[in-house]
Amino acid sequence: MAVLALLVAACSPDDYSLGDKNITSDDLVEGLAYTLTHDSSNPNIVYLKSLLPSSYTTLWDTPQGRSQEAEMTLKMPFAGDYQVRMGVETPGGVVYGPYTTFTIDNFCAEFVTDPLWSMLAGGVGKSKKWIYDNGKYGFSAGEVTYGDPSANPTFGWNSFTMNWDPGVGHTGDANMWDSYMIFDLNGNANYQFYNSSTGTTQKGIFNLNTDSHILNLTDADLMHPDTWTARRSDWRRNLQIVALDDNHLRVGYIRVSGDWGGEWLEVFNYVSEDYAMNYDPGDAKEEEPELASDWRDYVEPKTSHVMTYKLNADKPYDWCNLNGSAKGIASTAVDGIEDLTLVMNNVLHKYTVTTPDGTEYAGTYTLSDKGVYTFDGQFPSLTLSADGDVTFSRSNDNSLRILSYETDDYSGSLSNLWLGKKLYDDQNKLWAYQGYQFTLQTGGAQVKRYKGGLHLFDSSWTFQQSDDVYVTTDGDYTFTINGSCSNVYGLYLDIEKLLKDHPNCDVKVLAVKADGKSVDFDDAAIDRVVGDAATTARRYIVNPWGATASTAANYSFSSSLSITVHVTLDSGKPFITDAADAKKHVARAAKRVVRKTVRK
Repeated sequence: MAVLALLVAACSPDDYSLGDKNITSDDLVEGLAYTLTHDSSNPNIVYLKSLLPSSYTTLWDTPQGRSQEAEMTLKMPFAGDYQVRMGVETPGGVVYGPYTTFTIDNFCAEFVTDPLWSMLAGGVGKSKKWIYDNGKYGFSAGEVTYGDPSANPTFGWNSFTMNWDPGVGHTGDANMWDSYMIFDLNGNANYQFYNSSTGTTQKGIFNLNTDSHILNLTDADLMHPDTWTARRSDWRRNLQIVALDDNHLRVGYIRVSGDWGGEWLEVFNYVSEDYAMNYDPGDAKEEEPELASDWRDYVEPKTSHVMTYKLNADKPYDWCNLNGSAKGIASTAVDGIEDLTLVMNNVLHKYTVTTPDGTEYAGTYTLSDKGVYTFDGQFPSLTLSADGDVTFSRSNDNSLRILSYETDDYSGSLSNLWLGKKLYDDQNKLWAYQGYQFTLQTGGAQVKRYKGGLHLFDSSWTFQQSDDVYVTTDGDYTFTINGSCSNVYGLYLDIEKLLKDHPNCDVKVLAVKADGKSVDFDDAAIDRVVGDAATTARRYIVNPWGATASTAANYSFSSSLSITVHVTLDSGKPFITDAADAKKHVARAAKRVVRKTVRK
């Protein structure tokens, strides 16, 4: 009777009602609940197809991993007997049917010809052992690297932007370093993981999708430290290979929320044991920042004995390589840190550091021939990033090193100075600098610049933006997007941090040109709102959720779109008359953006 109910349901899925758990394991057998067929041209291809109504969630358990699709295709390279079973989700829980055995008679070489198979497992009839990267092999700083999901919309193969590379030992398991995992292609796609922290070995099989670069494991976990097990609910399925070559492997995933923070990208870094055992760094010496021969003339000029710096407002900090170059790792800064002030007297060799709250720290310093400042006296420790990962402080040896500097295009004098704090891993190896960018204050007073940019997104939520334009005083400023767009959905101009110093500013749209031709607009209809940050002044030229939504078609362009505005730093009245309503509008718009992006 149960079988009859299934067959009737398959003919009228709209009328089918599961009710309580009414499917048993005996119902989920080949021929009744699903079909298993071999491809007529290539019997190494096996098709699985559910016969159940679409209201059921299918759960396949196969030699090449698991799937929840109604249909699944297996490409089996190796001869042998294999098992597959079908399961379904019911209100009473997951029910699996018995295993069905199928046979592959011959080896199919075409399924393992992709170079990725050899990179991962050594090739047919071979194996490859992988160990954790300990930062010694020139690929990564340690065993794990972090990425901001918002900065990785296309996270995947050869597509990963890190926001933190913390160095070796970050995962906190001192016993994990003898762990290894082995992939081999000896009769099957075999996998094993030896966990040196527990002394246990897991064995199973693996499936490599060479199109999506997804790795699925069966009966064994991806190699990871015990200390991080709770960060992922399933260490076997949907593991994204980020990078793979003969010597290096990077596998990533989105962690679950917990005591360690919210959802975030984590990428484990591995190297092949053979590569590690035979690695020869040669005569390479530790990289150092290279400064021009006359660098002292800029940081200790004879014409100016007191140098006053403030932390750069646009890019106050970054993680920097050993050669002094910035890594370009994104992070949100705490408001107000641009008021951190460093004063250096190059005659008396005295310094003063003043934090944004007005607290002063002072002492004396020395400056070595390699550009290393050593501070003798009080020095602050100040949090710079919203997540707390970046602090301003000196190295353990009381030093900050000059990483690089910039000069003014007009005067030729010093404009910006990068100072770096040494960062060490748990093996006391210098692996990076925490870099701080300071801007020299001309004439003892800061000439404030406010970064502005024109931003556009189309109906598919593809974004374009102009080059940065800096607002310094009252005047006209033009922002230009070079490119094309035929389906403008939203268009807005942001001037960052302008509202912090100038809440009574005004930004009036003077002209709009698409491909050099003027576009009609009504400045009074263009919203004045707070941007993503509370100090950002935003003009929403095309607001998809406001009065200007109907004007979007006017802004199509094939080569360039430019907006000219007049900025008045003090207009005598607030930029936004009702800031509360404006922030609510921005919050609603942001939610729409998130929802739309997720749907994509």
